[in-house]
This record gives sequence, C-alpha cells and structure tokens, in this order.
Amino acid sequence: MSRFLLRRLLIIPIILVVVNFIGFTYAHAAGQFHAAQNPFGSSGEKPPAIWPLYVNYVQNIGRGNFGQMPVGVSQSVAQGVARAAGASLGLLMLAFVVSTLTGLVIGLRAVRTETGSVAAWLMPLSTIGLATPSFYIGTLFIVGTIYYVLRSGVEAKPPVPLQGFGWDIHLLLPLVALSVRPIVQIAQVTANLLAGESGQQYIVAARSRGNSWARVRWKHALRNVLAPIILTIAGSLRLLVGELILIEWLFAWPGLGRLLALALIPPNVATPGGLTGHTIYFLHPELVAALLTMFTLIFLVVDTLASTLVRWADPRLRATETTGGKQ
Repeated sequence: MSRFLLRRLLIIPIILVVVNFIGFTYAHAAGQFHAAQNPFGSSGEKPPAIWPLYVNYVQNIGRGNFGQMPVGVSQSVAQGVARAAGASLGLLMLAFVVSTLTGLVIGLRAVRTETGSVAAWLMPLSTIGLATPSFYIGTLFIVGTIYYVLRSGVEAKPPVPLQGFGWDIHLLLPLVALSVRPIVQIAQVTANLLAGESGQQYIVAARSRGNSWARVRWKHALRNVLAPIILTIAGSLRLLVGELILIEWLFAWPGLGRLLALALIPPNVATPGGLTGHTIYFLHPELVAALLTMFTLIFLVVDTLASTLVRWADPRLRATETTGGKQ
C-alpha cells in the first residue's frame, strides 16, 4: 500500500506540470490563431514565442503570482480559481453524497429477501438513467419549468430558480441533474453483485442455519462485494467531475466548469449557459492553465483515493502487489 501511494504522489506533480504547460501553450497558440483570423484585430506583427512566456509565467508562480484576471475583473487568477473551486467542490460533494447514499439504498432494496434476485423494476430504471446524460436531464428540467410558467399565466414564477448561485433552492436542479446517472449506476451494480453473491455456498449455509437475509447481507455478502462497490462509487465520482462543466454552464453555476467553458468557448458561439462576460475570459493563458491544472488535480486525487480504498477493501489486491503480481 505504501509503495502504491508513494508512486502516485511522485507522478502527480509531473502530470500537473505537463497539463499546465499544455493549457498555457494551447491558450496562446489558439489566441494567436483567432487573432490572425480577425481582419480588424490582427496587427500583422510576428507573435511572440511561447516558451519564453511560459518560463516567465513559471517564475512568477515561484514568487506566488499566478497571474491576473483579464482587464475588468478586480481579482487575481488564484482568487478567481479559488472562489470557483469552492462553488464546484461544494456542488460536487453534495452530488456525490446524495448519489452514493441513494444508489446504495435503491440497490439494497432491489434485491428480494426471499430469493436473492433483483427486482424487475430496476432494469428499466437503470436503462433509462444510464442512457440519459446529465446535460439532457438538466435541459428537460428547464424546458418543463418554462412550460409550467407559460401554462400558469403571465405573472407565474418558476417553482425553482433556473440559473444562478446559492446554497439553497438554487441547488435543486443542478444537484438532481448531476446525481441521476450515478444513482442508477451504483444501484444497478450493488443489486447485481448482491444477487450474484446470494447464490454462493456460504450464503446458502448461513441462511439454512436460520439467519435472516438482512443479517447475512450485512455481515457476509456486502463484505465480499465491498471492493467493486467502492470502485463503482469512485467511477461515479469521476463521472460527476466530467459532467460538472456542462451542468455549471447550463445552470450558470459560477464554478470551475463554467469558468473553463467561458475560457474555451469562442465568443461567437451561443449556448444555453448565456454569453455574459464570455469575451474577457476567452483564451486567457494563465486562467486556462490554472483551470486545466485544477481539474486534473481533482481527477488524480479522486483516482488515487479510489484505488487506495479498493486496495483497503480487497486484501487480494494488496497481496498481489506485495508479491509483484505473482500468484
């Protein structure tokens, strides 16, 4: 376990440096390309080399200066990214807790106590949930809310806010849209694993001695399927991070995802997330590099935590690692 963590801790800084360089380079190169395509904004001068600019950027980071936001924004890149990270991580953790607990409860309830089989209603629920992206679910919520307002009259107000930030009712739509797919994924895997485990000989023997299914499930069955369930939960967290960008953009949630979308989407592209403030953030090198680095760090931390928990839950993985993969 310690060797595994040491390898991860050594490789994470290398990956972050590479991603930071790629983000900074892409923003500069793409910015030069867009400037060249604009007949009114290109001066015809040769663009500066990117490498000296990046070296200067790294030197400024060493002094604690991560760059300034575009003109018109009265904060540094570090302050803007930290503020957005707070909004994103709060939404992400709430969605993770809701999806994990709800998925586990549904998965446990879907396994019939008499036969150990999976309830018939879980299959269509899982199929619909897994086939529906969170962005599509969020769009359906918005369309349904608008339809409700139009049917209710001119003075009617939406029952929940469609966009905006707040740790109140503003959370409802983005939280539900983010959580649907992880919920059904965790529920399906949990139910299928428990149903498969219920046919094992040790479960049959425990039931024959008069133990209830609930006791056997909690004391024996769940222990043997804990590792794949943890792996599924970790995969759902990765899914939440990946879909965060679209959900934040759709509901105008001021987090890392929306800020990254504002920094990467061209100014002439109209999307449901709106266009307010999009021009000042577009391809800002320091901002793009910081945002990509932050998202990569979140992914790496989630992956390391998931792998560590799986090794803790399954002693066979620790034994394989100790013996160098030999059986």
